Amino acid sequence: MEKKDAPAAAAAGDAPEKQESHGISRGQARRGASDDVTDDLISTLPDAILGTIISLLPTKDGGRTQALSRRWRPLWRSAPLNLEVGTSSPDHPAPASCVPPSAVSQIVSQHPGPTRRFSFPGLRAGEFDAELKSWFHSRALANLEELDIGYASETIKPLPLFLLRSASTLLVLKISNCYLCQDIVPSITSFPFLKELSLIRVAISVDAIDGLLSCCHALESLFMLEVRSFPQITKPLPLSVLRNAPTILTAKIWNCRFSDETVPSMVFPFLEELSLIKVSISGDALHGLLSGCRALESLFMSGVRTATRLHASSPTLRISSPTLRSICLSRRSYGITELVIEDAPCLGRLLIPYSDRDDCVTIRVIRAPRLEILGPIPFRTPKQEMLCDSPDFSKFRIFQVAATQSIECLQSHLKKVVFKSYVGSEREQLDFAKFFVLNAKVLNKMEFEGYDDYMNDTLTFLPKVLQVENRASQDAEFEFKSSSIC
Repeated sequence: MEKKDAPAAAAAGDAPEKQESHGISRGQARRGASDDVTDDLISTLPDAILGTIISLLPTKDGGRTQALSRRWRPLWRSAPLNLEVGTSSPDHPAPASCVPPSAVSQIVSQHPGPTRRFSFPGLRAGEFDAELKSWFHSRALANLEELDIGYASETIKPLPLFLLRSASTLLVLKISNCYLCQDIVPSITSFPFLKELSLIRVAISVDAIDGLLSCCHALESLFMLEVRSFPQITKPLPLSVLRNAPTILTAKIWNCRFSDETVPSMVFPFLEELSLIKVSISGDALHGLLSGCRALESLFMSGVRTATRLHASSPTLRISSPTLRSICLSRRSYGITELVIEDAPCLGRLLIPYSDRDDCVTIRVIRAPRLEILGPIPFRTPKQEMLCDSPDFSKFRIFQVAATQSIECLQSHLKKVVFKSYVGSEREQLDFAKFFVLNAKVLNKMEFEGYDDYMNDTLTFLPKVLQVENRASQDAEFEFKSSSIC
């Protein structure tokens, strides 16, 4: 059939299919056109799922879905709103996902709600006060699930209490760069569903934080960054403020100061992950905190200061936990000069990465039968392999193991030890390597990776100094690799 007959053939709905001049039948062409429509499988999903997709998009992108097709046009108005508000300055332009404050009133009036998330962390003192009050008293923002609110970093103001009108429905709350006085306590009845609470550069009174945490009956995650006492911001907070958060699963406390007062008994029966970063805390308070963590599995400490008046004479951190699986003592921890693992039957990783040259930490392992990874090593190290990635082991004293106990890892698990950037000119480094040569009974291989100048000088005497002939595992092989510094 010639090309000019093709339209006639296509119009004859009951005529048998005939081969077109380009080799594609009319039926195949029809199926091809249908495939273009059915490729849009997302549009076939129920309205509830499409609404959830829209609510997870940034504000601008969520609104633009109305232009996709008639199928999508009514969905934005019924989908939970994700409203990100940002202000711009010459030095700090607002993210592209944010809408300007001038557009919020129109969005709130056109969108009947609900609003899933409202984010405006860049408030400026004296600006948008009337607009904020109008927005938060609108129907659209009546039942928020996530709230991220606070002032710009250069301004710290009291947080208006009407911003917490959705306390009864909030799941996530992030407050930054403001102060919370005790007036907040009677204004909040409860946060019955709140799971995540973040306080960032917040000044808060003891009564206020006590009341705030006691209202969070389902809190799972607590993040505190530069939280200070109010009204005396130089006065440290008492650690007892945490006693009203017994339900938390994870806690990260960063750059906070806690007082030296006697710590009352605190119990955190569900806390599994605890991170203390640049925290000033007395040794007694730290011990009291750890002893109350009955389900703790992961402990991370970095830059912790414990050399205080109450604990200066005994700078030893003792760990005894039936649940702890991982300990990381990262960077300089002022005042902690000795870490003693007294009884940790589940402990598998003991890490001391990214430490400073002046660090000096003695680690004594008394009982940790499942310990498999030990030392100044990077994260995510495979089981039964040790990667000593620090070129300067002199900042650590040799790991000391009680003579009456043995480490199961050395007895039956440790197969391979790798020293990277090995220098070998320091006595501490040689002792550290010799420790594994003489104690790792199932060791298969030990590798030393260093630079040409260092390795060439040490290769001749290294096997003798390490007492290779007296190695605990007669099957152990030793490999020395060198690479150019350039």
